[in-house]
Amino acid sequence: MIMYQQYAQQFINRDYELNYLNTRYNSNTPEFIVLYGRRRIGKTRLITEFIHQKEGIIFLPVEYSKAENIKLLQYQMGDFLGNDTFKKINLNGFEELFIEFFNWHKDDKRMIFAIDEFPYLIKLDRSIPSIFQRIWDLNLSKRNVMLILSGSSIGMMETEVLGYNSPLYGRRTGQWQVDKLEFKHLASFFPHYQVDDLIRIYGCMGSIPEYLLKFSDTLDFWENLHLNFLSKGSFLYEESDILLREEFREPRNYMFILKTIAQGKRKLSEIANATGMDKGALSRYIHNLKRVGIIEAEISVPLTGTGRSKRSLYKIKDNYFNFYFRFVLPNKNSIDGEINITSKVKRNYDQYLGFIFEELIRDLIRQGKLDIGFMPEDCGSWWYRQNEIDIVATGIDTDNVKNLFLAEVKWSELTRLDTTRLIDHLKKKTEIVRWHNNTRNEYYGIIARKIEKKESFRRENIFAFDLDDIELLTMQKISV
Repeated sequence: MIMYQQYAQQFINRDYELNYLNTRYNSNTPEFIVLYGRRRIGKTRLITEFIHQKEGIIFLPVEYSKAENIKLLQYQMGDFLGNDTFKKINLNGFEELFIEFFNWHKDDKRMIFAIDEFPYLIKLDRSIPSIFQRIWDLNLSKRNVMLILSGSSIGMMETEVLGYNSPLYGRRTGQWQVDKLEFKHLASFFPHYQVDDLIRIYGCMGSIPEYLLKFSDTLDFWENLHLNFLSKGSFLYEESDILLREEFREPRNYMFILKTIAQGKRKLSEIANATGMDKGALSRYIHNLKRVGIIEAEISVPLTGTGRSKRSLYKIKDNYFNFYFRFVLPNKNSIDGEINITSKVKRNYDQYLGFIFEELIRDLIRQGKLDIGFMPEDCGSWWYRQNEIDIVATGIDTDNVKNLFLAEVKWSELTRLDTTRLIDHLKKKTEIVRWHNNTRNEYYGIIARKIEKKESFRRENIFAFDLDDIELLTMQKISV
């Protein structure tokens, strides 16, 4: 018997996560697994898929009271036992509830307890980690049980569950941070979309499963954007406020910082001047935003022989927040006034997508999906004084051969003349790139939305890719 709800939505990928959970399940020893990750990433769906056809209970707390949650879990346990009498027993806490459950449940068959959004319980009672420490130490760790604690509040999961000062520290037998899907999986959500529209979708929401399910494959991208993002009361229009309020105590300060970065102020000093925040306080806010994966510090790839630069440029890493603070928040008054701003966004979206496309290409190179002549050890953007290169990758192979790859990325259609000029420009930039100058192999790349007669440019050390190649490289062998 299992407490399981069948979902209508398709379950895409998550092969690594399911394999990990099933391996732990088949260990034949007590397991205490911590599962965490950003809201809407698909943790609940993953747990539900994993527990399907296994003995177990998935419990989702409510944000009412501790007593109410004890009663709700007691009812689920009663349903699992098939015994209404169990539901009527007077119990004084979670610890007593688990003791009583195993007084009734004598079967030693492998069983799963999954508590989803565990931070809800911690918010109601700060002693919850200590209570579950005792439940694990004195009860569950001695039984054929797999306990899963899951949560979306990354900060709380890292401090109250995984942190050194947590009563639960050292009890877990494993943990997994659930990340977003890969870009290639968007094609499974939108089988009728071309790759350029998949990149448009990726630009406004990344690959967060719950967000992708809001868009319809039967509508074009702009209709979807208007209905689900640029309309008052729509799910994605309100999501940013909900996420920041749940994760942080001072959401307005975080919104101010994100708005500033979205406006192009990327240095710490620029953000401090624009927000008027003390640099010490600002650094703490920045650290918290980095910890939960909303922003990241971009550092130039080290090529000048001086090591990696310490000068960070901050950027919004999460594409949903990136789009929201670039296009939605500045137009909030218009959207609240039910003014359709879709055409306004459309006029500026290609420019915005240029930066998204660059980062997507960097990811594909890091993953080895785009063949650049060698497997890179480092890949990112590069800047030195007034010079910039979109993508620089370096690698040293087993024979100590040094490889350097320089590339320009354009979200546009390039003529043959455009491509020739870009390649010549890249070759000139190698003169200022100081990295094993006399012993390196040099490779060059042009990546664009469309390249006219790209095959004519391809050489042993010159690579040309456009969306046709991206589609072939990323849309194959998708696990569904």
